[in-house]
Amino acid sequence: MIAVVGVAGSLRGRRRWLMRVSGWLALAVVVPVLSACAARSLEPPELVPEPTGYGRGPVVLNRNVDLLFLVDDSSSMGASQQSLLRNFPVLMTALENMPGGLPNVHIAVVSSDMGAGDGSIAGCDASGGKKGVFQYTARGACTATGLEPGATFISNIGGVKNYTGNLPDVFTCMAALGETGCGFEHQFAAITRALGADGQAAPPENQGFLRPDAYLAIVMITNEDDCSAPAGSLLFDTTSNSTLASVLGPVSNFRCNEFGHICDGAPPSRLAPGNDVTATQTYANCVSAEGSGHLLTVADTVARIKALKPDPDNQIIVAGITGPEVPYAVRWKEPAVTDSGPWPTISPACSAADRSFADPSVRTSQFLRQFGPNGLLLPICADDFAPALRRIADKIIDRLSKPCIVGTVAKRRGTTSDDCNVVSTSATYDPSGQGGQISESPVRSCADTGGVGPCWRFVPGENACTGQGVEMVADPSAPPPSWQSISVQCALCVAGVPDPGRGCP
Repeated sequence: MIAVVGVAGSLRGRRRWLMRVSGWLALAVVVPVLSACAARSLEPPELVPEPTGYGRGPVVLNRNVDLLFLVDDSSSMGASQQSLLRNFPVLMTALENMPGGLPNVHIAVVSSDMGAGDGSIAGCDASGGKKGVFQYTARGACTATGLEPGATFISNIGGVKNYTGNLPDVFTCMAALGETGCGFEHQFAAITRALGADGQAAPPENQGFLRPDAYLAIVMITNEDDCSAPAGSLLFDTTSNSTLASVLGPVSNFRCNEFGHICDGAPPSRLAPGNDVTATQTYANCVSAEGSGHLLTVADTVARIKALKPDPDNQIIVAGITGPEVPYAVRWKEPAVTDSGPWPTISPACSAADRSFADPSVRTSQFLRQFGPNGLLLPICADDFAPALRRIADKIIDRLSKPCIVGTVAKRRGTTSDDCNVVSTSATYDPSGQGGQISESPVRSCADTGGVGPCWRFVPGENACTGQGVEMVADPSAPPPSWQSISVQCALCVAGVPDPGRGCP
């Protein structure tokens, strides 16, 4: 396996890389060597049948992190919200204890409530619910959040903060959203609306949160799968659709499953086998019904979020504290009104000791997978969220760390030069701070340039890196880019196999 460090660059650059490596991937016999800083490779090293170390990370340490929490505030989310608030200090403590202390953070909270239908569904208004606007007022037992007047999200930049007291307490007062939100959760729509990724400017209250050069971390806490529908959708109609025989079926969350999922090649059925109210129907191979037209697609949502950053593979982290994808089962219950048969409902995919539960997260899990190693599916049916929040912190710390190579690096045969290929990826933003241009270029070793930049060199590993870190010496005559990272691939010695020509003991 080849090691890489750095930003992925433009989509066009990634396609070029895939074309370049398609041949050598079929030929090379590689052994994975993983580290806390590991990531996918961009450039193949010298083609040898040996293990390869890889890592990625920033060139100039960028410590800006924009952290958005999507909190499901529908019924049955009380226990999960309390676990988030109770364990949030685990995330903050991990970030505060990293080298350099707490990163320069923006932290915001958004609700999953985007309304649904014409207002006839309890808890769901017809005007867009909370509209993706950051939730920043005091809730629960709090009389004030501690935010400065006019502030709509937490900001702590180099110790300069826009709140009084300690950060976890401020977050607790903001994020205790309660359980009165719409039960047709629009997680994807709320996130894209909050960040202005849906084709419109972000709400005025959210302006200033998203920084062009910052890492973006999105954390969803929800016990139901996404049911984001486009504007004007009839999915939530209650006038013509209220019974089993109607086009959309009874007014219930099962509509999100029937019209949002494809299982074993077809939508899950609303009709009970034999009209038996005690029946249970299990399904497998469930995916998002991308072509149904009823819900926003996973693919489009991913593309919109990735478009927020010039290097989404390195600058974006997404995590879902939610239910698993399986088991997926439909059960039935007595209808609320006289009907031709029992009404369908989705069975929980998991439950916890505190009686909280979660439905199968088909669309949400599919969304998270599109972010590769930077997408985390974490259990909501857990005793507490401490392990999940610690993993999120570790992923953020990994993004803030130099590339890491674990193992003994081989030399290019017959030389004293390390057998590593390093590629620099940099971005220059336009004056408005939006968009930018991506460029990629190879970087020589400082051993080959006499230490004159631009060049790369090994340094002691940091944070969780148990090997060698890699840093870049800048070109003193070149203006610094807005964003820069390096991808590194190094051929490694095989343990127990001496090769003096490669410098392997």
